[in-house]
Amino acid sequence: MILTEKTFKNLLNYISDGVYLVDTNRKILYWNKRAEEITGYQSKEVVGKYCFNDDLRHIDESGMQLCDKDCPLVIAIKENKYVEKHVFLHHRNGYRVPVNLKTFPVIDDMEKVIGAICVFNSAIEQTSLRRELEECKEQSYVDDLTGVFNRKGLEFFLNKKIKEVKRYKRKICVLFLDLDDFKVINDVHGHCMGDKVLKIIAESLKNNLRADDIVARFGGDEFVVISEINDKFSIEFLARKIKMLVEYSFFKTESGDVIKTSASIGGTMIKEDDTVQSILRRADKLMYESKLKGKNTYTIS
Repeated sequence: MILTEKTFKNLLNYISDGVYLVDTNRKILYWNKRAEEITGYQSKEVVGKYCFNDDLRHIDESGMQLCDKDCPLVIAIKENKYVEKHVFLHHRNGYRVPVNLKTFPVIDDMEKVIGAICVFNSAIEQTSLRRELEECKEQSYVDDLTGVFNRKGLEFFLNKKIKEVKRYKRKICVLFLDLDDFKVINDVHGHCMGDKVLKIIAESLKNNLRADDIVARFGGDEFVVISEINDKFSIEFLARKIKMLVEYSFFKTESGDVIKTSASIGGTMIKEDDTVQSILRRADKLMYESKLKGKNTYTIS
């Protein structure tokens, strides 16, 4: 049996991973159905464009644009080698999605590299957070706009975490983040666009945190993340990751304007004598220190 190109592409539409094919110039030649589902981009929107197009640019955990350096496709094509990497892709709706990707060179009958194929799958955990969000909707613990916990839900779960610190000596941190210059977005683009930004940030946080982490909208453009950690270094790593996710989440308006923001973050460990009010007050104060430093940074104490 001989597989035609059409048959081969049809088969790729039925696999559970996203797949796309590029030539040696990184022009996208094929984009399967699963790639559409994971990224939100339809095949007709990307085929014929280059993978380093502004909409498709991947970043790593440091926020480095992989199209500028260390691109898996470039390595596969130029060095004729297999590359595996964990990256954050840009979803069509603006938020960042964690994916595991595997890139292979495509070789013709003359042993010449004629392109590369990228196979990727979503690395979003089916988290207990998502299950708890569903279960807590009836208790009015979930923010209607963003789909993460609201202040009432935050206070409920933060109380639980404080008790765990006291009873089981667990190390749990609280990060308070405030979006920078959010008022400008509302004033220039309107509150509907502002709401869209809040949804995008919430989705990026939900998609990229660990199974037992808590995400809540404290109010307005403020969010709180609660996470069990190992040490102070782990708080800094988490704060840096959140800063990167917020900074590189963006969307384009119909007029072509790119709307994005950044966050000022304060992070601290829960102490055994903390109350909900004291831990939030301390994290909020540290967040304001980040504002004074020039924004788009974090302060840990």
